[in-house]
Amino acid sequence: MKKYITLLSILFTITACDKIEGPYISGGEPYVNPYKKVLIEDFTGHLCPNCPDAARELDAIHDIYGDQIIGMAIHVSKSFGRPYPASQAPNFQYDFRTNWGDEWNEFYEISAAGLPRGMVNRIGVPDESHKLGKDEWVGTVASELQKEVNFIISIKCNTNSITVSSTLENDIANNFKLVVCLTESDIVNWQKDGQDNIDEYEHNHVLRTVISDASLSSSSSFEKGEVIESSFDINLAELEQYNIDYSTNEAELGNGNAGGWNIENMSVIAYIYDNTTKEIVQVEEAHLMNK
Repeated sequence: MKKYITLLSILFTITACDKIEGPYISGGEPYVNPYKKVLIEDFTGHLCPNCPDAARELDAIHDIYGDQIIGMAIHVSKSFGRPYPASQAPNFQYDFRTNWGDEWNEFYEISAAGLPRGMVNRIGVPDESHKLGKDEWVGTVASELQKEVNFIISIKCNTNSITVSSTLENDIANNFKLVVCLTESDIVNWQKDGQDNIDEYEHNHVLRTVISDASLSSSSSFEKGEVIESSFDINLAELEQYNIDYSTNEAELGNGNAGGWNIENMSVIAYIYDNTTKEIVQVEEAHLMNK
C-alpha cells in the first residue's frame, strides 16, 4: 500500500502544483497519449540491498499506466552485480550481467552515481540529468506520456526469428537507431533485500541479450505512413553461450554461471532512439512465444 500512496502523492503534486500545458482529457487530468510507451531501465544488482525497492517502484508505475510502461532490469558492476566466490555457495552464485549492460553502464555512468538508479527513455543525457533515483521515475514518466508519437512499433517473433515493423506517424528526418533485446522474467534466485538475503526472490525484466543496435534505415528522411521492417534470425543457444563466455572470460569477477534461460519467460523489447540526444522515442514489448 505504501508504494501506491507515494506514487499517487507525487502525481497529485505534479497535477496540483505545476502548471502543465494542455491538452487535457476530461476531468482536468493531464493528457496521456495512448500510443506513447516508455522504457524504464532499472540498473540493479543482486548484491544491492536497496535495489528491490526500485523494482517495486517500477511495478507500481506499471500498475498505474499499464502496458504503456516497459521495464528492463540491467544487472551491473563488480560491487553489486558480481557472483559470490564458489566457497560461499549456494548464495549469490548466478551472474546476471551482460556485455551490453556493462557497456551501457560505463557509457551512461549509472552505477558510478550509486544504485539503484535508472533512466526513463534516456531523457537528460546531454545535460547529465539522466541518472534518476527511483523516486524521480514517476514524474519523468508522466511528462514522457504527454509527448507526440512519431513511430508505432509492432513485433512478430518466435524462437527463431524476430520482425520489427516501425510505422511513421509524421514526416521526420532520419537520425534514429533501432535496438532489439531479449529479457527474461520469473527468474528465481538470490537477492539482497534490506537486511535479508532472499533465496527465492523473483527477478523480472532481466536483460539477457541485445540482438541489434543499428540504424533504423539508410534513408535520410521518413514520410508519414511509411513502414520500415527489420528482421533478425536468432539462435538462442548461441546467444546464451555468449553470456556464459562473457561471464567466464571478460566480466569482472565472473564465474561463467550465466545460462539456464527459460524461453517460456522471455520477451522481445524493441526501441527506437535519437542517435544525437540518445532519447528513446518509442518502445514496444512482445512475448517471445507470442503468448
